[in-house]
Amino acid sequence: MTTPQLGLSTSILTLILLSALPRCESQQAGQPNIVLILADDLGWNDVGFHGSNQIPTPNLDALAYNGIIFNSHYTQSTCTPSRTALLTGKYPMRLGMHGTPLNPAQVEGLPEGKLLPEYLKELGYETHLVGKWHLGYARWNNTPTYRGFDHHLGYYTGYVSYYDYLNTFRVDEKDYTGYDLRRDTEVAWDLAGQYATDVFTDHAVKTIENHALTKPLFLMVSHLAVHAGNDGKLLEAPQETINKFRHIQDSNRRTYAAMVSKLDDSVGSIVSALQAKGLLENTILVFASDNGAPTVGQYSNWGSNYPLRGIKATLFEGGIRGVAFAWSPLFVQSGRVSADLIHISDWLPTLFTAAGGDIGLLDPDLDGVDQWSSLQYDLPSPRNDILINIDEITRNAALRFYNWKLIVGTTWNGTYDSYFGESGKENIEEQVYNSTRVFDSPAGKAIRQVSYTSLTEAEYEALRRQATLRCLNAKAKRNPCDPSNGEVCLYDVPSDPCEENNLASFLPSVVRRMKRALVDYRSGLTPQISGKVDIEKDDPKLFQFAWNPWLDCSDSTCAAA
Repeated sequence: MTTPQLGLSTSILTLILLSALPRCESQQAGQPNIVLILADDLGWNDVGFHGSNQIPTPNLDALAYNGIIFNSHYTQSTCTPSRTALLTGKYPMRLGMHGTPLNPAQVEGLPEGKLLPEYLKELGYETHLVGKWHLGYARWNNTPTYRGFDHHLGYYTGYVSYYDYLNTFRVDEKDYTGYDLRRDTEVAWDLAGQYATDVFTDHAVKTIENHALTKPLFLMVSHLAVHAGNDGKLLEAPQETINKFRHIQDSNRRTYAAMVSKLDDSVGSIVSALQAKGLLENTILVFASDNGAPTVGQYSNWGSNYPLRGIKATLFEGGIRGVAFAWSPLFVQSGRVSADLIHISDWLPTLFTAAGGDIGLLDPDLDGVDQWSSLQYDLPSPRNDILINIDEITRNAALRFYNWKLIVGTTWNGTYDSYFGESGKENIEEQVYNSTRVFDSPAGKAIRQVSYTSLTEAEYEALRRQATLRCLNAKAKRNPCDPSNGEVCLYDVPSDPCEENNLASFLPSVVRRMKRALVDYRSGLTPQISGKVDIEKDDPKLFQFAWNPWLDCSDSTCAAA
């Protein structure tokens, strides 16, 4: 007897049967999982997709190429202000958080107001923070689990060392050292001796593995990497990873490269865990650095912002033009390099909209712009200007307006306004970029499982060329600008990303218009927080040698557990 022909191939029949299977509630509701990975002090030139061959970053590159590379993603110039903008959707100067980063034992913290995790909790999300907070901890109400995160494994201060989780802070020529690592509010003493990047990665992976599929996930992984640690052990990484970078002769740069490599491995592990859990096909992943690398100076990490001018804490592009990309199967148009303006404050309204929120329910005073439609469909960005900062104490300011950038004043009398690590190739043997390694990376393999349009190695190379910045050619006119001498600097950034040709004297009307805009912004400024340190009451000796909230401590129950 002959079997009847059904007219359907086995593969088509399989797809029909799979489509009939039940899906988890969060998928039915259409709410995407959101994974936000924040690097600390990562340099522009320290990822492969910006054209560097020094430090292989195959997982980051695979996600960037298959997503959207942001070549004009702006941040604040230091840690606390960038995190303020990210979680509030506001320019830090509106909240008094635009000055120097918070110190241990500092009384002030992020002012009251709804944060990104709180908005997402109202939409049904489970919210997790892994890693750095750096927005205040004087009272328990200043800490992450009281500001919208269901759970937190990480540290409250600006940095710790990578193995012992100590932060040493000098006050009046006296050092105060405390342990700073928490599970929610309890001190995580048991994790001392384990490498921080691995600890945060393992916890993020376990969070994904244990996540209940009935709720969408918001996971923010705010890495210590690649921020420098305490004096005497600024840079730390496992020796077996450092040994992979023998082509870099400078020992500090070699260790930094190992730290970046561990960060890249972390991203690969997180993406693989999302794929194994079945979450990746409905996930938005955003990766960004909080500011540029401090190549030299305080807390230097030997990162490279080449070919950009300036470093962390400056208003030049090397300080505030951050490494960033987004990846998601939900993007209709991906595999592209975007030159559109985007600011770190934009992620609150953008992710809230992507999560199904009504933009009308957000704080009407947000500075962040909803970019979700622009990202999803490759539409023009709704943003045409960015207030980079106004600092009433250092008396400097900067503004992007369409293609123009205006800088008035400087930081540290212009000490770090030059070009550092210019070639990025000193004492480094020439390396060849390995696109096959990118294609076969854990992240590359995972995203091919959920994408119908994953790119080829040849397409990787084309996108890499697009994402590589180039300075003015040798014959182009250059008119240097030194703001420390009182000069006003005006640059056409798309054509002069390295800020070599000051156009202020040629375009006085543009300068006047942008100065007027700065004056308008200045009217909304809240004076900087005082920076008051209460070290006598937050001396780690009082809390079993841990940094601890102290203003609510009326008895021994507040001591570090």
